[in-house]
Amino acid sequence: MESQGSTAEAEALMQSIEKESSGGAALPPPVIAAPVAQLTGADMFKPPILQRLLVGSWVLITINTLIFGFVIFLPQFFLRQGLTIANSLGYTVVLSVASLVGCAIGAYCSDAIGRRWSIIGASIVTIVFGYVYARFNAASDPAIVLSIGFVLIAAIYVQTAILFGVYTPELFPTEIRLRANGICNTLGRGATVVSPFIVGALMANYALPGVVWLMIGLVVVQIVAVYLWGVEPRNRGLEEVAAKA
Repeated sequence: MESQGSTAEAEALMQSIEKESSGGAALPPPVIAAPVAQLTGADMFKPPILQRLLVGSWVLITINTLIFGFVIFLPQFFLRQGLTIANSLGYTVVLSVASLVGCAIGAYCSDAIGRRWSIIGASIVTIVFGYVYARFNAASDPAIVLSIGFVLIAAIYVQTAILFGVYTPELFPTEIRLRANGICNTLGRGATVVSPFIVGALMANYALPGVVWLMIGLVVVQIVAVYLWGVEPRNRGLEEVAAKA
């Protein structure tokens, strides 16, 4: 409101909020944040926002590929390993429960640990368990495939909950958030168009291990990008996040 010139209305609203939140008691002195320069659309393609745009785009490309190039293909993977359609769907239902567990873990860890390290930790788990998962066969090693697969799917959905829910929008200052997040999501959704063709080719030539190595490659780059260029928004004000690279 104040930025639009409605100073009196903004002040009245803030006073009512302060009165309600303090219960009538005196509030501590306000901490004045350092002024942050307003950004324009062109600033998205200049450092440090450019690095954040690359991070946001890559993590959404990665997580969309993991979902639409691996999770959605699970029934097909099982069929190729010799399971019947009924058994394949049963396995898929069991592993789908892991998506709910992963989202719950992601929601908790994003605040308890922090967005950045939760993403990196879940990415490492994805790499380790993805590598192990590709070494077994659903028809001959059902218990191992289900247990390892459960952890793998949960790790993927930890990333899903954090990246879609909080992290990518928080990378950008308020004035360019919608545009920058829109670019990231556009590129991420573009991956859902391309990834099925890539996965199909990998399955035809290299079977499941080929698909898993694609996943691992994407996630390795994601770890490096988030570690080097990602910011940690947890317990930080919008102005502080916007001002720091």
